[in-house]
Amino acid sequence: MTGTDVAPAHVGSPDPTTIAPSTVPALPVLEQTIAAEPSAECRLTLVAHALDTAAPYVQALARHLDLTALVPVPYSARSSALQALAGTRVEMPASIAEVGEIAAQVALDEAARPGSPVIVQEVGGYCAAQVDRLADAGVRGIVEDTKQGQWRYEEVPLLPLPVFTIADSPLKALEDFQVGRAVATSVERLLRRHFYTMLAERRVLVLGYGGIGTALADHVRRTGAAVAVHDPDEVRMSAAVVHGHRVGDRAQLLGWAEVVIGVSGHRALTAHDLHLLRDGAILASGSSKQIEFDVPGIRESADDTWTFTDHETHRVGGKVVHLLNEGKPVNFLEQSILGSILDLVYSELYLCTQTLAAGPRPAGLQRLDPERQKALARRWREQYGRA
Repeated sequence: MTGTDVAPAHVGSPDPTTIAPSTVPALPVLEQTIAAEPSAECRLTLVAHALDTAAPYVQALARHLDLTALVPVPYSARSSALQALAGTRVEMPASIAEVGEIAAQVALDEAARPGSPVIVQEVGGYCAAQVDRLADAGVRGIVEDTKQGQWRYEEVPLLPLPVFTIADSPLKALEDFQVGRAVATSVERLLRRHFYTMLAERRVLVLGYGGIGTALADHVRRTGAAVAVHDPDEVRMSAAVVHGHRVGDRAQLLGWAEVVIGVSGHRALTAHDLHLLRDGAILASGSSKQIEFDVPGIRESADDTWTFTDHETHRVGGKVVHLLNEGKPVNFLEQSILGSILDLVYSELYLCTQTLAAGPRPAGLQRLDPERQKALARRWREQYGRA
């Protein structure tokens, strides 16, 4: 584990679409929330996607809390964002497998020293395997952002410390619409750039029909594309029918689709499914990490592989399969989530952290008080909903 106070220029992949730090929107609702509900002293270990759009949030936390270290998720770390955070202690993992261990060690080192409560705020459940160690050391609690992370904490039989999750918050649900739209926009751009076609000309299968999948399928259909949906949950499939999408047998839909977009939050397609795909199928993920597609299995199954900018092409059993962005979320090529919704999500994350800093809480999964969610929603609406 190597700490640095100045972000190294080589971290992250250069990208001509990177937003200059000075053009990243401010977070007025977050600042208003911090001013209205200041936090008690605490020491915060932050696991985050180090995108340009996240830099103002990290800077706000550093101004108002004792931000002991930022642990970036490696696949989303941008050199421009880390440069904007020069002066912040950065603990850069060499791989995604090291994120949880490094974040936990930072928190454990802090907890070993006297001082204010130690809190971990993270995005993906990376510290779920470390909760016993963290609790034994006296870490006050954890704040989790994502559904994948919440699922990982739910798998812990008896959580020994409080874990605040915003993944199933009604405020966080509002972000799903933006994520779905962002994924669709990124897929459209990649199709135009690398395959000289548009979504409107393609048959698209959306794997996963939760909040993001619902928004994604609707947005893709608005482009003029033919859209099908598959989800193992029967209620969600019934909702897809109500919404006018094609549904059916998974194997048949995989053979029908020209573009397959995974947003299930789970493994949606394995190497054993490759024979079901049509020749020339394009695979795109809208989930964190490389969870939707069995990327190692696809690569190992390939007879030939060609690597290009933003995508790779595999020949498997006489068929060609294109994998966008190495199976990582395509929207992370363009700052993941954009717009004012970030201000709402970051503000809820702050309030969960502030709640933990205020005093000990019972062990187990917890949510922000609904009345505080409503007050935050009102503040956000008053800021951004003016005519």
